[in-house]
Amino acid sequence: MALSNLSRMVFGVCAAFFIAVAVLAEGVLPLELPPVLLVLPLVPLAVTVVVVRDSMRGAPNDDAPLAARPEQPVQPVPFGADGPQGERMLAESPYATATELAGLAYARPELRPTIAANPVAPSSLLQWMVDQGEPAVIAAIAARRPAA
Repeated sequence: MALSNLSRMVFGVCAAFFIAVAVLAEGVLPLELPPVLLVLPLVPLAVTVVVVRDSMRGAPNDDAPLAARPEQPVQPVPFGADGPQGERMLAESPYATATELAGLAYARPELRPTIAANPVAPSSLLQWMVDQGEPAVIAAIAARRPAA
């Protein structure tokens, strides 16, 4: 939800007006009002501050369906050494997460046979790699299966 500058200005003017009226009414009118009524004009100001803050942050719309949200690419985070050696270590690691392995399989196709041989690679990732039709990956997955 984004507000136009005109909407922000209208909210601000209305909040200032409500506060000014409350201050003037307290000083001019001989009424005895409970203190809570003097605070009520601050409610529009608080709402305005929250709405403007959220619109400036560009808060995500949580009501949007997941399919409508932009998909973020998964980047592998190699541990230890940087570069190709670190990525190879990650592909072989029994401590790698499914997300790390999936990101690595997507970003570095040459490491897919190594990832396929990793015992912690999830079955959904293995199926995706089989669907890619690479013979080395299919052979690595076949080598994982115990002989009948």
